[in-house]
Amino acid sequence: MSYVDNRIPPVRETRLKTGITFGGCAGELLDCSQKGCLIGCDRSFTQTISCQLFLALQMVLTIPNAVTIMHGPVGCGAQTHLVDFSVRSGSQQRGIKRGPLIWTSTNLDETDVIGGGEKKLYDAILHAEREFAPQVIFVASTCTPNIIGDDVDEVVNSLRNQVHAKIVPLHCPGFKTKIVASAYDTVYHGLLKYLDLELKPYVDFIPLNPYDPTYEIEAKKYEYKKAHTVNLLNASSIGAPDEFELIRLLKALDLNVNVYTEYTRPDDFRLFTQAALNISMCNVHDDYLLEYVEEKYGIPYMIHNMPVGIDNTKQWLLHVAERFGLEERAKAIIEDEEKQLNVALEPLKKQIKGKRVLLSGGVIRVASTAMLLDELGLDIISVRPYHYDNLSDPIYKKFNERFPNVSVNVASNQAFELVNILKREKPDICLAHSASNVWIAKTGVVSIPLFSPGANYFGYTGAYELARRIARAVQNTSLQKHAAENIKLPFNQSWYEQDPYHYINQKER
Repeated sequence: MSYVDNRIPPVRETRLKTGITFGGCAGELLDCSQKGCLIGCDRSFTQTISCQLFLALQMVLTIPNAVTIMHGPVGCGAQTHLVDFSVRSGSQQRGIKRGPLIWTSTNLDETDVIGGGEKKLYDAILHAEREFAPQVIFVASTCTPNIIGDDVDEVVNSLRNQVHAKIVPLHCPGFKTKIVASAYDTVYHGLLKYLDLELKPYVDFIPLNPYDPTYEIEAKKYEYKKAHTVNLLNASSIGAPDEFELIRLLKALDLNVNVYTEYTRPDDFRLFTQAALNISMCNVHDDYLLEYVEEKYGIPYMIHNMPVGIDNTKQWLLHVAERFGLEERAKAIIEDEEKQLNVALEPLKKQIKGKRVLLSGGVIRVASTAMLLDELGLDIISVRPYHYDNLSDPIYKKFNERFPNVSVNVASNQAFELVNILKREKPDICLAHSASNVWIAKTGVVSIPLFSPGANYFGYTGAYELARRIARAVQNTSLQKHAAENIKLPFNQSWYEQDPYHYINQKER
């Protein structure tokens, strides 16, 4: 039975044995993952971690012609204000016209916790239909209704024949998982279960008449187009410039490209099954969706690695080309791209060669970026992936071959471990998710965002852009220097003298 047949998807701790706690090197991490002991690792002290609700909202709020209802206390919606600007900016970059985000809250209070909040949800769905006439209504079920036992699915099912919009429940109580990436599965579960992924006859197309003289020609045209079409899977951390770069490379192979699932109009989801191959941009995001689509519709998928860096982009493009028998064309494209890139990188390499780097962020992104920076001549001293599971093993086997002695700290933020490592390792520059960059700057270390949705990161243009950003960042370190001199971090000196992994309960190290 598919996971999609269930009411809610399993959390990643269960489905992928995902862990968020480890300190050691890549070889030890791989060994721990293969033995299954990673899931048992824990911290006797931990700082706050992210909630899967926020990541789920980041995804669905990008979808046009949709309304999102947060079923819970009104405070759970506060985080959407952070998303509003990025979604409007991302929409504009992709040529999508839209106004401010539309979301509502059932505003559960103490009385609702005692008596239940199902009536409020019922009224909120009807209000969303009446006021906004959306194509899709997402119902994000937060911690509170899951604790008190509100039957969100029953409320949704009772209204399906009363509203025109598709109603998609998203079960994302933060207390059920420590793995924020479980949000990807939550969103895909809802999309697969309640949205149409197949074309509708006489709505999306007119069926061919087998007695028409042009029937055979038109049928062959359709089959050829489908056989040369790929779906490219995006995510919140992958901006429009990265999509454009990968579309550029795929179109150089004469492939048609559709991009899903963020910023996708609801009606366009019906085109999803009109492709010969689904391509994930990142191992972390899409396996839940792509495994189901392969099982039900027979469309194969590729989760190779992130096309970050020269060699990874080369391997990524070759893997796509092999599926279509286009290896020779891909090799010619790669040769031309690498020739141009190497010329452009030469002056930048001289400025950044030998700089010591720490990376902190997504599990695949930090490993892929480490390989790129190694190609640019930088010295990788530590990586800090947010989580780790067996989907990450292939890329970390490659990582271990290159960096067998590099420190690996699996940590969902955990700033206290980060600053300890920074004090010990003294990197020249850090590449990290924005939440960590404040802590890094306060230690006096130069930092830049590991990714920016408005900048190139993937492919050949991404390799150049990242090298340029690093070169510019290391030219002037006065801000970080003055910050360290004038800001005191909230940690005792005794903590810096301890092992940064002191609080990790790791059975096998």
